[in-house]
Amino acid sequence: MAIKHISFDLWMTLIRSNPDFRRKRAEFIAEKFHLKNKNIDNIIQLIVAEDKKFDHYNETKNTKIPAICMYTAILKEMEISSSNALADDAEYLLNMSNELFLEYPPTLLNSRIPEILATLQDSGLTLSIGSNTGFVEGNVLRILLQKMNILQHFSFLVFSDEIKISKPAAEFYRHIWKNTLLDKSQILHVGDNPAIDYQGAVDFGFNALLLTDINYSLNDIKAKL
Repeated sequence: MAIKHISFDLWMTLIRSNPDFRRKRAEFIAEKFHLKNKNIDNIIQLIVAEDKKFDHYNETKNTKIPAICMYTAILKEMEISSSNALADDAEYLLNMSNELFLEYPPTLLNSRIPEILATLQDSGLTLSIGSNTGFVEGNVLRILLQKMNILQHFSFLVFSDEIKISKPAAEFYRHIWKNTLLDKSQILHVGDNPAIDYQGAVDFGFNALLLTDINYSLNDIKAKL
């Protein structure tokens, strides 16, 4: 059967993070908690390490730890918030980080992406996003996609924090499938991670395209249609 629906992973498939965001967030933490002698790069490295740890847990346990819990873990790890203030500090850090994320937003992975999405949509294909999330969750990512002027190309979005399941769990892909009313063989999942985006989709019964070049073109996707 021909492909009728394409589901895209988000990170490193459509967008890539802005390094200024990581630095501004680390600088905010240093200022907020009076860490005058704390190296900013060390704060960045700690957050990255925690992010990877949570990603691994989510992907192996088929769950999604909320961002507020991730920021709570950061504060505990850095030992910079009292137990009485921990919940309030974590919520404040989450909200300020979300504001910084939108102030220093990710960029499109390559300049062709708006044209690729528009052309695929105009050809009669329906499109969606199916993506794991981390410190930044679906409610903020929707705002970002609107600001980037690409949200309108997608018929629906599936984010792990909203369904509390992460790829490569079959249940994640089931959420995509049940929104399409199509045969599994008519759905193509596109992403950059061999285990999470490719094998997980194939195991569920979807077609899959593994992107290995950030400068991919429309023809790279058409080859799988």
